Amino acid sequence: RGGEAVGIAGAFNRLPYYPDDATIKFDFGFDIKALVAIAPVDGQYKPAEQSTPVSDYNYLVIHGAHDGDVSTFSGLSQYNRIKYTRPDGGFKAAIWMYRANHGQWNTVWNNKDNGSFSVRSLQLKALIDGEEQRRFGRVVIGAFLETTLHGATGYMPLFRDHRSAGDWLPPTMYQTRYQDAATHLLAGFDEDVDVTTGTAPGVKISAESISTWKETDVPARSRGGTFKSNVVQFGWNNSPFGKDTVTPRTPAHVEITLPDSLRNAWSPNSSSALLITVGTTDVRPGPRKLPRDTTKKDSTAARSDSAKAKAKSDSAKAKAKTKEKPKPKKPVKDSTPPDLSVELEDTAGQLARVTLSSFGPVRMPIEAYIYRRKGRDKTVFPTLSEPVGTTYVMPMSAFAGVNPAFDPTKLKLVRLVFDRVKQGTVTVDDIGITTLPPPGNN
Repeated sequence: RGGEAVGIAGAFNRLPYYPDDATIKFDFGFDIKALVAIAPVDGQYKPAEQSTPVSDYNYLVIHGAHDGDVSTFSGLSQYNRIKYTRPDGGFKAAIWMYRANHGQWNTVWNNKDNGSFSVRSLQLKALIDGEEQRRFGRVVIGAFLETTLHGATGYMPLFRDHRSAGDWLPPTMYQTRYQDAATHLLAGFDEDVDVTTGTAPGVKISAESISTWKETDVPARSRGGTFKSNVVQFGWNNSPFGKDTVTPRTPAHVEITLPDSLRNAWSPNSSSALLITVGTTDVRPGPRKLPRDTTKKDSTAARSDSAKAKAKSDSAKAKAKTKEKPKPKKPVKDSTPPDLSVELEDTAGQLARVTLSSFGPVRMPIEAYIYRRKGRDKTVFPTLSEPVGTTYVMPMSAFAGVNPAFDPTKLKLVRLVFDRVKQGTVTVDDIGITTLPPPGNN
């Protein structure tokens, strides 16, 4: 059970006793520096009935969108549980590969995720070529081990943004998650049920003109499964509602404010970067209602009984006419990706705004059809897309490039401005600040 077992090995390596029977003494202490999980499950074994805790290890997990055995990215649960207690504890990365399956990571299992019935049950034509899938595995696992075991820092950009690998990687779609031990979390959304507070002490969160604002667990593609990590969901609609449909509305936005104490402790600078994990959805909130004019007299109170009766009769006639009309055509789904802007502000009021998409593709949810029989995926899975999310690593130097007067050392707040599309909903997780090392040449 190589996928899940590497996390268990990492945990057991540092334990003095077997957690399910403390009469058995452990004495491992191997010099493990890195853990690699390939399409793992999670929770088949729980030490002392607890989800396997792992900390201060370099961790890489990869998974395919068309996995016909482990049909959801279960390794994200272990990824989310990995904690770092010291700044040199390492980094973790998760990479989701479109069209990859479970068996093509090696040359023996190949496309038979469902055994001998795979040809009849699975959508094999959707799979990427097996050698291409293994090429991806060789590149990312090789780069990960060169980085974590040999200190080859030149490969690090691959884990922050897969596009840096260029044509080393097969041409398909990827979703990547990243975090390192040097990351200071502003908001991870797992610590409490107060949506106005962040993870670090004193961090405040506020929102303006938002249609949806809530913290929630992330549902996995498998029925009833979750990734055991809360995210915050923001929905917006910047179009007006009512007679005035011409005057533009102020775009909805969210602010994450740093207290002075954190800024002094973390010392952000031009070598720092903002990390933010964003997941897209196809939910489109309705228009925001205009505020009710309280200066106008309520004329309904003066209506006579006969007028009310007439209105009731007219309403009934209108409903009858509506029933006779043919049903309107189902509107075409809006396929515009919910891009947004990220704006930083310093204590002097200097602003620097960039678009999220300038640091990586923002795509609508990516659907994957695993089964050959039409309609079966919809009956087996609650959703056809896996809500993995993507971590965007945004260097402070990019913000200073937009406005040279912006000073990263005086960072005051992070503002998410929903100004790129009129309406949309996204999930946001793990907003933090890290330090980027100088580019490596080895």
